[in-house]
Amino acid sequence: MRTLFEDTEEQANREDDRADKHLPVYLWVLAVVCLAGAVGTGYWAAHRKPPEPPPVVVSLDNDLQVNQTLHRFGDFAATDKWEAAQGMLSAEGLNRIEQEKKPLRESLLGKRKDSKVLKVEVLGTRSRTPSTLRVELVFFMADGEQKIVPITLVQENNRLAINSW
Repeated sequence: MRTLFEDTEEQANREDDRADKHLPVYLWVLAVVCLAGAVGTGYWAAHRKPPEPPPVVVSLDNDLQVNQTLHRFGDFAATDKWEAAQGMLSAEGLNRIEQEKKPLRESLLGKRKDSKVLKVEVLGTRSRTPSTLRVELVFFMADGEQKIVPITLVQENNRLAINSW
């Protein structure tokens, strides 16, 4: 004859046997979910778009930015791309061109407007105010003449622009 304790142990063993049958299925499902999550995370990390860098802060105090702007303007003038050079003007510079009713080349070079510009150099003299920077450019002409033009740069619409000459 069995005792009450033996019956209780027998019933507990039967319940443990049923729970053990479902445990491997749950573990397999958990392993597949973890594996899928790891593969998905790896795919996302490999194919995601990198964050865009913040925009460069434009400043008249940054000599590199000032030199790049002046050299680009000089390159446009030397290669007769005066429309592109005009695109580097500020609103006030464009207004000056409209008031004079002259193209940029004529306004900038004056009576030497018909001479070909060979190259443009930046002189080392610079003067500053809090909102402007004045630099002198030397235009070397094909006929051997030189013309020194003072250029004023301003910061406008997050870019350096040529304001006056």
